[in-house]
Amino acid sequence: MNLMGQKFFRANKEHSFKEVIWLSERNDLSWEVLDRIAYNLPRGWYELSRVSSKDRIEFTRDFWLDRLPYHPRAHPMFFEFFERLDDVAVVLTRHIKDEPMEAELVYSFADNSTFFRGRPPCSDSDIQETLAEIKLNLPRDYLSFLKIHNGFGKLSEMGVLEVQEIADANRRVIELVLKADRHLKSAEKSVDPGALVPFFEALGLSSFQCFYADWYPGSEMGTVYLSGIDYTISDLRDKNTWVDFRAFPTFSEWLAFYLQGMDLCT
Repeated sequence: MNLMGQKFFRANKEHSFKEVIWLSERNDLSWEVLDRIAYNLPRGWYELSRVSSKDRIEFTRDFWLDRLPYHPRAHPMFFEFFERLDDVAVVLTRHIKDEPMEAELVYSFADNSTFFRGRPPCSDSDIQETLAEIKLNLPRDYLSFLKIHNGFGKLSEMGVLEVQEIADANRRVIELVLKADRHLKSAEKSVDPGALVPFFEALGLSSFQCFYADWYPGSEMGTVYLSGIDYTISDLRDKNTWVDFRAFPTFSEWLAFYLQGMDLCT
């Protein structure tokens, strides 16, 4: 684990961690004990913590590539992401004494430049409840990613929302536009805010990456950037500039660029 990750997870007042356990360093803790103190720790993550860091990176990479539908542009970038890691660590944290510990996977960059964090996968029932509430079919690659991590982010910002938060984020976007009393636009075209389904939030900016129900660049809806500053979404007129405007035909492509360090929400 790189120094940046170690510093972030150090039990101190700054990050409000009351207790932190690096599971790979605690071979004395059995599954039976951990199952009682960490309610959301998947058994597979426990097993992962019992192998070497090299194997943890390889096994996790293979799990990602197996879970996510193949995409010719995104998959090589996923592979490159894992090539940059020195560890995939299972970390348990507690913020308040005697509360259950929470599990995360931490993806540590070997050059000490950054780290990513992912929460445990969601259940099928959580997905179905959200789909029933928003009344839209979300892209297959996104639903597959939820079975890897339900909540994901970089450093302290867990930007990729949990699936249970999506319906509320959709309502917040609609309220944001209504309160501003401004027309939401893509270039000169008016946009229905109800057609935007946020899955990533730039905290403090009122800006989101969203699935856009009125844009199908392929077989499924694409993703666009919603700016809460000027009330615009990505300009979709020229496919050659989609990336410049943070528009991506698939969730996989957005995720690949996010992992590569592109600043998608500024």
